[in-house]
Amino acid sequence: MLQLGEQTSHGGQVFFVIWGVGALVMGSVFASKKGSGWARGVIVSGLQERPVPQARARRFGGVRVIGGVLAVAGLIGIVSGIVMLSRG
Repeated sequence: MLQLGEQTSHGGQVFFVIWGVGALVMGSVFASKKGSGWARGVIVSGLQERPVPQARARRFGGVRVIGGVLAVAGLIGIVSGIVMLSRG
C-alpha cells in the first residue's frame, strides 16, 4: 500500500482516504458491543453442525479487539492519505 501511495498520481492517496474511512466504519461496528455480538452470532450460527468449533467461537472475545485495531488502522490510513494529498 505504501508503494501505491508514493506514485506520482493522486490515486494512491485517494485510496488511502477511502480505505481508511471504510476501515474506520467497519472497525467501529465490530468494536461496539452490539456489532461484536452480531458478528459472534453469525459465526456461531454458521457452525451449528460442528459443536467443538461452535463452543470455541462462543468463548472467543477478540472480536472487539480486532475491531479496535481495524478502527485505529483506518484512522492512520485517513491521516496518511490526507497528509500525502496535501504534500502533492
